[in-house]
Amino acid sequence: MSELVPQEPSVQLARVIWTLHRVLHQRQSPPSGEHRRPLAQVEVLRLVDSQPGLSVREVATVLGMQPNNVSTLVTQLARDGYLERRTSAHDKRYVELHPTDKMRTAAGEVDASLGTAITEALRQLSPEASQRIASALPDLWELAQALTPAAGQPLSRRQP
Repeated sequence: MSELVPQEPSVQLARVIWTLHRVLHQRQSPPSGEHRRPLAQVEVLRLVDSQPGLSVREVATVLGMQPNNVSTLVTQLARDGYLERRTSAHDKRYVELHPTDKMRTAAGEVDASLGTAITEALRQLSPEASQRIASALPDLWELAQALTPAAGQPLSRRQP
């Protein structure tokens, strides 16, 4: 990236993360027999897969979306067999979202497709560049955690 004005590393990082996010969404192949899902649905699925048991409100908070919009997405995803709504064992008024086996299978296919694309791209880089990227992964995960609302507190453990 050649810029006329040097940018702070935080600005460069934000730009590269956004670009990677967009490019990866474009590169992902939909699961067998499925169509490409809108990014908002993919984000809901990814979040619920990583943190089963979240409520619609918690998903909305994490994704910075309106609860009614998330509710609509969840209804569509449940209808399509990707999410399951379950009453909480701790509070019967609380509904938790859980991935289905269909969703986990689909996520595995998408992850494999993206993994292949990334592996091919990394092979085009120098071994040193690939190693620097691999070495940065733990720190990038730590940064993601620091940027997450209620950092350090697993969202699935919060009560309604």
